[in-house]
Amino acid sequence: MLRDKISAFLALGSNVGDRFANLDAGEAAVASARGIYLDRASPTYESPAVGSKDQPDFLNRVLVVETWLNPRELLETCMQIESDLGRKRRSRQGPRVIDVDILLYDDSIVDEADLKIPHGALKNRPFFLKPLMDVADDVMIPGEGVFISDLLAALPPYELTSYEKKY
Repeated sequence: MLRDKISAFLALGSNVGDRFANLDAGEAAVASARGIYLDRASPTYESPAVGSKDQPDFLNRVLVVETWLNPRELLETCMQIESDLGRKRRSRQGPRVIDVDILLYDDSIVDEADLKIPHGALKNRPFFLKPLMDVADDVMIPGEGVFISDLLAALPPYELTSYEKKY
């Protein structure tokens, strides 16, 4: 039985090696993954690392996708993409060649040990909120009843440098 397609928002991040190339490779891998259709991508933003400050700045981008995968299958696909592109899971907030996070999955709320949707840190991370607002400014956080733009406006000033997509 075929499932209805669902809109989801994925965040890409990289702070190791050629960060732009890493994001582009992550975007291409998402676009070619089984059960996922890439709709559009945000501009790329540069921001300081969260957690350990002793690492390079991150580049971040948000993708809007349509998917027939359920949240667990989408998580497994994201983790496989990370692995295929060379991510080694050494520390939770350490440097990484690529990070692919599920920010939102339609209006679903998932609260499992290894899967939180909406993403557990979404409300506090401008480097998620700003690119998300660029591609979907009318989206509300499921269970919260608040718009992305309101969350971003409520945060203290944060250093984000914007780069238009290179293509």
